[in-house]
Amino acid sequence: MEKSLFKPFLSIVILMTLSVFALAFTVGVELDFVPGVAMKLPDQVPGWVGNELRFCHNPELCARDYKDASFFTRDLVIPDICPDCGDHLFKMARSEKEALPEDTEFVKSAYTNAAGSRVFTSIVLSGTARDSIHRPQRCLKGQGNTLDGEYTMSIPLEGRDPLKLRVIKSSRTYQTVDGPIAYFGYYAYWFVGQDRETPSHYSRMFWLAWDRVVRSKANRWAYIAVQGKRADAESTEYESDIIDFVQQVYPHVLTETMRQKAYGE
Repeated sequence: MEKSLFKPFLSIVILMTLSVFALAFTVGVELDFVPGVAMKLPDQVPGWVGNELRFCHNPELCARDYKDASFFTRDLVIPDICPDCGDHLFKMARSEKEALPEDTEFVKSAYTNAAGSRVFTSIVLSGTARDSIHRPQRCLKGQGNTLDGEYTMSIPLEGRDPLKLRVIKSSRTYQTVDGPIAYFGYYAYWFVGQDRETPSHYSRMFWLAWDRVVRSKANRWAYIAVQGKRADAESTEYESDIIDFVQQVYPHVLTETMRQKAYGE
């Protein structure tokens, strides 16, 4: 078996083994609703200014065919009210709200810097259901993207070991009145539990099962994503935006307990 296939296979085998023990020997699992992330993104961090996003789900006036009207909170006169139809605004797109369990939480913002770079960042926090969050690759493909490759990236952070992210390079073609236009993007993410971090979906599933079996506890996991545009198929300049942005925003998205764990305090 190829090395690239062996690792996820081994993780699944271990996960299945733990699940069997869980079903056989655990009496009950305590739900721990305290997450490792703070569900609020800062208005700004050094070098970057943010603007939180809201979405209108009105299917007749603003969100026909699931094409949500989106608004920046700084542009709203009345917070959380759609300026076009008067309906309540949500922190997630209509398709996300309908597809995911009701207690899944979202927060999304767009950040820009003085050089004109823009990154979109989001935090998705699971509820009581284990399918609240999943591999981001599934959503990217569902949105019409082609996945051109992925790799693990290390972000140097002062006061702790480097943070590891998974980066997906994507592309798609938009049809416009002027003809087809190619778009190249990136999507960087990592998962955060109550006291653990990992860029791997399989590791997250392992620790999810481990906590249920060994600690009789079900934690709320989240994933934090940073996405934006690549100049072209070969460009790597976008990595500097990822590094700079994550270094600045990282300390703000953790709970105090998780921050102490991450920095070994």
